[in-house]
Amino acid sequence: MQFPTLRFLTKYPLKSRHTYAIIVIAIVVMAGMVIVLRGKSQQTTVLNVSNLNSLESANYIRLNNTIWQDPLTDTSQWHVGYSQPNMTAWATANGALHLNASIASEPYAQAVNLYRSVNFSLAQNPVLLISLEASVGIHYGIRISGQDSSGNPFQAWSESSYLQHRSGLGHTENFTISAVVEAYKVNGIFLTAGPSITSLLFYIEATPGQTGQFALNVYRITVVAPSQYAFDSAHQVQGSMDGVILTLNSTNNLGYTDNQFAQGYIDYYVRGSGDLIYTVYFMHGLTVVGQGFDYSASSLRYNLATFSTSNIRSYPPILAGNNTLSIVLSPSRGSFLSFQLGGFSVRYLSQAPVTTTPTDIDPSIILAYYLIFLFVTPVAIVVLVSKLLGHETNQAS
Repeated sequence: MQFPTLRFLTKYPLKSRHTYAIIVIAIVVMAGMVIVLRGKSQQTTVLNVSNLNSLESANYIRLNNTIWQDPLTDTSQWHVGYSQPNMTAWATANGALHLNASIASEPYAQAVNLYRSVNFSLAQNPVLLISLEASVGIHYGIRISGQDSSGNPFQAWSESSYLQHRSGLGHTENFTISAVVEAYKVNGIFLTAGPSITSLLFYIEATPGQTGQFALNVYRITVVAPSQYAFDSAHQVQGSMDGVILTLNSTNNLGYTDNQFAQGYIDYYVRGSGDLIYTVYFMHGLTVVGQGFDYSASSLRYNLATFSTSNIRSYPPILAGNNTLSIVLSPSRGSFLSFQLGGFSVRYLSQAPVTTTPTDIDPSIILAYYLIFLFVTPVAIVVLVSKLLGHETNQAS
């Protein structure tokens, strides 16, 4: 049996043979570069915090410490405001607060406000529990504001907040609103020393040309302070829980920063109420370092949740302690009924992951790359090798 060689090149002049050999070598080198350059990556993992022995404490949260509650039986503390003088609106209370408005068609947007004064300190980490129902077709929102220790006003809402310009659904909706978090989103700092929330406002708004009778019914306004309860993470804990906080005992003595966090995961068994929707956060103090996806769990199930910096999109209403590393499971709706930790892993890199958006590349260049390197190059190699084998076969015969 004869193996193919390059002896057939002796039939051609020396210059042609050199040219042909250079072409074959160049094509093979370019094909190798496609594999090497496209698959090159840095391996920079240096710290992996995992296992239950890296857990300092495990606590579940209950929103059961009431600071203030409006019984919704008296409208004397509530005031109705209009964006236009020709609007008609009124408020009633009978264990629920009702705002009704008659809106005539106008070429501009119209709004009706219902607001009152309140007074509770941000130092208590207040969380507002609000249940309401808005008519289908109307838009509505919730706004809170306050004053700092010097009497200067501040807002704890923004136009981009999920609490603004919501579409009425015609059924009850429940909200868990951290006043500290909402103030932080607007002002960029945590106002926890002396400020207080002093105003609570609801509104309904009509778009240009919209007309009809609309209502906003508020069924609950309660302000609570979260209470923490310790539990053994290795065993199942049962009962109504409004969140879970797992504090890690890693102190990052080697100088790793939040920018060097890469990704993490946590596995656990969980069961919740029928409407439970929750997500997983990785926190350093009051900073969200990583976030996972949204999950539901109306029946007991095993779940493996990942979290990373690229998935950060919100802030938990439950705040962990200052200067601690913690994994927080926080419901946006519903509550947990049982929880048991399986394990977790948090990975850091020796250098910060690349998070900047690469420069836009001309699509025609990308197309040329794939055509030349991933189509033309393999075809050329096949043709040249076939030619080589053909010459060898002819010589053998």
